[in-house]
Amino acid sequence: MLQIFITDLDGTLLDHGTYDYSPALPALNRLKKEQIPLILSTSKTAAEIIPFRLEIENQDPFIVEDGGGIFIPKDYFSSIPFQTREVGRFLAISHAPPYTHLQEALANLADQHDLEVESFAEMTPSRLAEISGLTEQQAQLALEREFDLPFRILDGSFHASQFEEEARKLGLRLTQGGRFLHLGGDVDKGQAVTRLLELYQINHEETVQSIGLGDSENDLSMLEAVQISVVIPNPRSQSPLASQLPSALIAGAPGPEGWNEVVLELLGNS
Repeated sequence: MLQIFITDLDGTLLDHGTYDYSPALPALNRLKKEQIPLILSTSKTAAEIIPFRLEIENQDPFIVEDGGGIFIPKDYFSSIPFQTREVGRFLAISHAPPYTHLQEALANLADQHDLEVESFAEMTPSRLAEISGLTEQQAQLALEREFDLPFRILDGSFHASQFEEEARKLGLRLTQGGRFLHLGGDVDKGQAVTRLLELYQINHEETVQSIGLGDSENDLSMLEAVQISVVIPNPRSQSPLASQLPSALIAGAPGPEGWNEVVLELLGNS
């Protein structure tokens, strides 16, 4: 059996406040030693994930911008029966609308409802660093987006649920991430995970067992797409995932501490 772990980053593998992952090193090293695929599935950009993958010595495919793009190292799979495009050392799969389309849609929605919004499309690296805790260098990478537009509603009287319905009418999707709302195409992490698992099954004779770990609403579709779902507690969440996934495993602690504990438990004593 081929085990595949699929994980969110912020608030899951990474500490929500500090972005530290050191408490998860024992489990990360175990996955690496046993050559078990670890798929990073995040709202972050490819520009952010590529250096992070090098840092943790990860060589597996990854999913960016809430399912907007799948990036696969060249020669990782012998067969990919989907349309791809070359992006550096990777083959990318995407069905998301252009970033400019998302910018126009957000501007129109804000005008219709007389809302003040602040999106990544207009932020400088210093502004994003100020409100997110990222360094300016990290913030610059976070702003290099293709498929998904994070934003904040500065007028607190408007509820995201209203915005979600308006976005849906435009064929778009609104999700709540760890820090920002995200406007994207009618794609999500779950769809991307399903497609990637298809590729693993096509390219491997053994049975595939998929395990997903997440902490926020935008991880729900991903956790529904896997065989074993793990909820990492999120003290900041207003809609706990556990209530939507009654069969999920619940980690004993937030962030990388809980991630490490549950991954080692799932790997067993082998």
